[in-house]
Amino acid sequence: MTTSFNNFMARYGAKLIDNDYPVIPIQPGTKKPGRFYRGIWSDYPAWTRHCERPTTLQEIEVWSQWPDAAIGMACGSIVGIDIDVLDGQLAHQLDRLARERLGDTPLLRIGKAPKRMLIYRAEQPFSGMTRSPLEVLGRGRQFVAFAVHPDTGKPYEWPEESPLEVVFESLPIITVESARAWLEEACALLPSELRPATLAGSLAGHVRGRGVNTLLRGRAVIVHAALVRMGTRSRLLAEANSVMPSTCI
Repeated sequence: MTTSFNNFMARYGAKLIDNDYPVIPIQPGTKKPGRFYRGIWSDYPAWTRHCERPTTLQEIEVWSQWPDAAIGMACGSIVGIDIDVLDGQLAHQLDRLARERLGDTPLLRIGKAPKRMLIYRAEQPFSGMTRSPLEVLGRGRQFVAFAVHPDTGKPYEWPEESPLEVVFESLPIITVESARAWLEEACALLPSELRPATLAGSLAGHVRGRGVNTLLRGRAVIVHAALVRMGTRSRLLAEANSVMPSTCI
């Protein structure tokens, strides 16, 4: 039987399992996990179980029979650094920052350029983090690896190396702390119009509504520390404690 060109599962699924990647089926023409049941593609509600265990060859054999089955990867042991930015210069800058902070991964996936995703291996699985348009795809999330992109009508690209060539264990290892640090540093590089509204709002509210209180609290902490170093734990320390906000203690 001839395999359809767009049946990525039949073409690549077994090789990806050999390379230890957590493969899941993706509905053709979408970015959603799916299953083909009674002649119809539908959502695959139980796909998150693949975040916790390896995909089996038996599953690949079944999925390969589904028409035009695309391939995704269930995050957990694998982590995607998603740079959803259409400014080419900024996308490359954020890419370089990720490689400097997290390691020079060989796996770069392009769907709708210059948007991009860098692929890493988690030291221990951790939940994802989002600062739109940036995201760390962790446990409970997934990304498309081999499929036709629904917007471009062209296959996703791996312009450097691909998971077909790179075994999973050779990917750079990252931690939840290093991923969070990259995300915060990368978010600071975004122009104001791209920064998350919640982050911008919280910063503005802090300045407007709490600036004076924060300043006083900070000065109280400084005074308290100085008195402790001087060893004056009697009357002066008691007076400092009495005026310092309780949230600082």
